[in-house]
Amino acid sequence: MIRRPSGAALLALAFVTSATSLRRRPPTPPPDVPREFRAAWATPVYDRGLRDWPSAPGLTPDSQRAELRTLLDHAAAVGLNAVILHVRLAGDALYPTRYAPWSAFLTGTSGQAPSPPYDPLAYAVQQAHARGLQLHAWFNPFRAMLPNFQGKAARSHVTRAHPAWVRKYGTQTWIDPGDPAARRYVLETIFDVVKRYDVDGVHIDDYFYPYRQSRTVVRRVRKRRVRHTVEIPFPDDRTWKKYGRGKGFASRDAWRRANIDDFVRSLYRGVKAIKPSVLVGVSPFGIWRSGTPDGVHGLDAYNEIYADSRRWLAEGWLDYIAPQLYWPIGGTQDRFRALDAWWRQENPLDRYVWPALYTSHVYGGNDAWPLNEIGDQIAEVRESSAATSEPPGHVHFRLSALFADSDRLAQTLAPEYRDRAIVPAFPWLGARAPAAPVVVVDSGTSGPERYRIATGDSVAVRWWLIQARGRDGAWTTTLRPAGDGRLTPGAFGTDDPDEVAVTAIGVTGVASPPSITLP
Repeated sequence: MIRRPSGAALLALAFVTSATSLRRRPPTPPPDVPREFRAAWATPVYDRGLRDWPSAPGLTPDSQRAELRTLLDHAAAVGLNAVILHVRLAGDALYPTRYAPWSAFLTGTSGQAPSPPYDPLAYAVQQAHARGLQLHAWFNPFRAMLPNFQGKAARSHVTRAHPAWVRKYGTQTWIDPGDPAARRYVLETIFDVVKRYDVDGVHIDDYFYPYRQSRTVVRRVRKRRVRHTVEIPFPDDRTWKKYGRGKGFASRDAWRRANIDDFVRSLYRGVKAIKPSVLVGVSPFGIWRSGTPDGVHGLDAYNEIYADSRRWLAEGWLDYIAPQLYWPIGGTQDRFRALDAWWRQENPLDRYVWPALYTSHVYGGNDAWPLNEIGDQIAEVRESSAATSEPPGHVHFRLSALFADSDRLAQTLAPEYRDRAIVPAFPWLGARAPAAPVVVVDSGTSGPERYRIATGDSVAVRWWLIQARGRDGAWTTTLRPAGDGRLTPGAFGTDDPDEVAVTAIGVTGVASPPSITLP
């Protein structure tokens, strides 16, 4: 919550008015604005009949931009405050960069730029911020090629530019995390975005080492053909011998985990060295180790993809973690509740635990969940957060699931998102609050009043939180980029406000006292 001053403290507020407004009543403190991370992933990858953006490869740039605006409009309208946009799927990029070719998901051909040219990521950031949404750039770290990719990869694609780093594994094509040069390359692709774009965060999911695959072999046993399922080993013998056993590791599994630990630690430190306020989010598989907590058994991410995600949380190598709790409440082993509680217990540095929800599971097939499952999961997560006094949050997979089938799910979730929320603060990245903003009302003889908003001190400001009370007494809440310093009442959600309160939100989310004006 944003703390509001008591009535006695109102005199200390930056109370800014035009000369004609020194009349009427004293100002009324605006209502509290909830703090909650309400995010959704957006990706062109197909799942359960859904795609987010772009909806198909090869659309014209005008069509791509129009689709993106519509998607962001939907996200803001339903009550989300962050979008996690897929910008690197598999050795490619949905933005111009020297580290990777243009994605075939964007233009239809690997390495082919949009024509006429534009920068989709820069456009997405600008459009998201204009709607009061954070934009996090989402990367699949070590996946080099999608299994169903058709066509030829561009010459600059990692599979052709650096074939020594690439491993074929069953149907997968992977960048070997055991090669230090390959890890540095993947890190540089992310740092490049942090340096060049005004993103609010960078985000990685669970593409570390590949999930295990198997193959069927046929052997003759006593003149009979017998089929056996054999696990396929990941082909990293060369890097293991050189960088693992050659560096003193006794166990290949421990060495693989050390590689991923090094990557996550280096990612966090590198991002903070470039822009300390850019958030680092990680979304691991929901089960850290099979059998932990007691009674929960399943795929073991610690031993299968070598992700020691509990350690990353304990070490503070991330700002928020979104464990994939992709099971229904009350389902097998009651994994959703058990794992939600367990992750919160493994958080000594008070980072944020914001579970990922399998929202698109309400669509497709005989195993589809009922629509009310997602609302129930949001309520469950909020209750868990309240019990541990943590700011709540969750991430939907995926954005288009909210609006499919004539917004059916979005309508179901409307009560959950009735009140506008802003992203929680990250005080470990900087706890100093900005001063109350300076607000000047220009009252001309014709046309609407204009509000000029400026920072009150040297603390960097990211957003203006604007709360406007209409003549009917109802408050509206709007979030505007801090670069928007001249606004008309139309930007406040009401054309004729009776009172306007402006709060400065710093780059780490810490809020100032409000400045109140009576138009």
